Amino acid sequence: MRILNARYRKKDRTTDVLSFGQALGRAKGERAVKKLRRDEDGSLDVGDILISVAQASRQAKRRRHALVREISFLAAHGALHLLGFEDETPAGYREMVRLGTAATVEALAESPR
Repeated sequence: MRILNARYRKKDRTTDVLSFGQALGRAKGERAVKKLRRDEDGSLDVGDILISVAQASRQAKRRRHALVREISFLAAHGALHLLGFEDETPAGYREMVRLGTAATVEALAESPR
């Protein structure tokens, strides 16, 4: 993850999640979905999300919650990036944490036990 983060984001440090998707300009959310290219069968290839399990594990321990919760949050966070959301500003960061947390809670509530 450190190598990929350095290569694609010019940040020579590890990270927890990276997303690689289509260029959406300033569109986000529903506006971003409308700009996504569809495959011949109508499906959307939104992009790829890479999660560092090692970093997620460290974060889960530090935050005192289960690894599955941390990975679920990071998956939601990565998906939000693929839909045009950014966390480079304080307001953007708060929005992504709020949306990512809501998606995580919903996903974990629906998962089979």
